[in-house]
Amino acid sequence: MTWSHPSGGPPQSSPSGPSGAERAAWERGGTTLFPAGRVADRVSTVLLLVSGAVLTVLAVVIGIIAVVSAAASCDAAAGCSPGRFLGGAAIAAGGSFVIGVVTVVLAIGAWVRRRSSWWIAAIGFVLAIAVVTWGGVVFAEATDGSAAGSVTASAASGPAEPTAG
Repeated sequence: MTWSHPSGGPPQSSPSGPSGAERAAWERGGTTLFPAGRVADRVSTVLLLVSGAVLTVLAVVIGIIAVVSAAASCDAAAGCSPGRFLGGAAIAAGGSFVIGVVTVVLAIGAWVRRRSSWWIAAIGFVLAIAVVTWGGVVFAEATDGSAAGSVTASAASGPAEPTAG
């Protein structure tokens, strides 16, 4: 265990060790962000924050690849707009990034105030998943809309009839 009180280790006034009141007063004066009783909270918070960062990076990479490939097959004749593809990817990647930054700030604020922070990171991770899912739905609707438009246009012209020769 690491002691970080400015005046040294815990008070040692009696041979049996410090009393409960002396020890509590000393612990309140500590300056570390990682007190021994909070290690599990800090580890779970960091793991959730890292998971959210990985999710954001994956959303950015997949969003870039998806927008480039969808926009390549999109033209004005098909009636699709690359803006909706870009909007879905931006919702997923940008929203996840913003939620991640807010979550990190709130978690560090909880650490400074010596409060539990795992639940902040858990809520942030769940919100990031929700935003990435929402962006994926917007992107998929843009893809379905362009595919449905081209299908209805070809169905409106009627099936090709074989000609007798």
